[in-house]
Amino acid sequence: MSNLFKRILGNVATRIMFIIYISIILITGFFIIFGYFTQLDLQEKRQYDRLNAIVSTVATQIDGDEHERMMEDHPTKDAIISNEENMTYHHLYSQLKVAAEVNDLETAMYTMVFNEEKGFFEFGVTSDPIPYFRHDYSNYPQILLDSMDNGANIPPYQSENGTWISSFHPIKNSQGETVALLQADTVFQQFIDEVRQNYLNETYIALGVIILMALVLIPYTRKILREEEIRKEQARHQAAIIKEKNRDITDSINYALKIQSAILPSQSKFQKFLPQSFVFFKPKDIVAGDFYYLDEFEGHIYVAVADCTGHGVPGAMVSVICSNALNYVVQDSQITEPGKILDAVTDIVIEKFKSSPDGIKDGMDICLCKINKETRTVEYAGANNPLYIIRKEGSFESIKPNKQPIGQFDYRVPFETHKVSLEEGDAIYLFTDGFADQFGGDNGKKLKYKPFKNQLIENNHIDIQKQVKILDDFFEQWKGSYEQVDDVCVIGIRM
Repeated sequence: MSNLFKRILGNVATRIMFIIYISIILITGFFIIFGYFTQLDLQEKRQYDRLNAIVSTVATQIDGDEHERMMEDHPTKDAIISNEENMTYHHLYSQLKVAAEVNDLETAMYTMVFNEEKGFFEFGVTSDPIPYFRHDYSNYPQILLDSMDNGANIPPYQSENGTWISSFHPIKNSQGETVALLQADTVFQQFIDEVRQNYLNETYIALGVIILMALVLIPYTRKILREEEIRKEQARHQAAIIKEKNRDITDSINYALKIQSAILPSQSKFQKFLPQSFVFFKPKDIVAGDFYYLDEFEGHIYVAVADCTGHGVPGAMVSVICSNALNYVVQDSQITEPGKILDAVTDIVIEKFKSSPDGIKDGMDICLCKINKETRTVEYAGANNPLYIIRKEGSFESIKPNKQPIGQFDYRVPFETHKVSLEEGDAIYLFTDGFADQFGGDNGKKLKYKPFKNQLIENNHIDIQKQVKILDDFFEQWKGSYEQVDDVCVIGIRM
């Protein structure tokens, strides 16, 4: 075994492969660790921004003079022991309670005043049902005292319940003097756990890739050590290996298709939220750079069609990142306006790719709609992809998108949200450019958008779910013997 190892390392090509393999392992490990801490910092910043917005907004709504008088009128600890016994306390308690509930804070908001005689802070009003009026807060962080007039963030700290972060803001009287501080906290441990789980999953994927590379490296190393007199046998054996590897790669891509299919919303989900709809999804390769999205949040339906950079495996990898970013913003960020959703997704995509040593500028074009089924209103925002509307009487409208992608762009502006009122029987169509960009016909020309639009208008009177078969037949007839040039995705929805 040791002689074989010496022979392997004695070969120049093998040494180069070995160095490359170790380098890939080290680089992969570096980027996993770097990505973990980057994502952790991003989550921390988002939570601080959220807490800052809460305390700064609520603090300006509190009457500082009223708070100051209450504290002066009740100078002793537990002078107020219930939320109802003092009108001023009850009013301030109600303000904090509503603010905490509206902003989904898991812990109580509270005010504090600094007792200069004792040299520490005392609690004032809290959104907690049980007051702890003028209880001591002696073990306070110095930043509370240093930044009383401006407010600040308190660095993360540990407790028996995990890691916490806090923000505070001054409450001022009519003379502009700081009379109290308003503080809000949140448990940061759950975000740490989520980031850890995400990067644990990525570590498993990286380990799988490294093991696969090892499996490829070993037989290849053995192959290059073969003797000169068995080259013919080596060629036959190499052909068999290539065939086997092709099958393995195809099997891996087919399995990737299963994974991508699991990420895409199911037909049953469309039937549940949008029963009068169809999805025409035709990848160029086994897996696609196009993807579609469907989810419900707070009584609204969010549906999107997106075209990520590339197609096949590279496009599918980009689509996973972009799909995850879109899902996070819709479900977790409390952003509901389509234009602002696309702005937030753009920030995440840029952040994901900015650390690449090759300066990756991948991203996606997208058509995103927020649908209120009760009022039949649609809010739309788009990155290079328009929204088509066909009224029940046959009239056609096209809402233009912002001419910029989701991703790095030199002249980026905020995405615009368009609001449209629809009637029963009206239909909307979301799509990528794959259908219009297909070459075919008698002269091998690009189809373009006008024939595609005419197909939708001509078949508007047909049951929406039957239109997918008509589009598929038209596409295949146009393509003929030409190769499909891009992924195709079209979604139609009848109000």
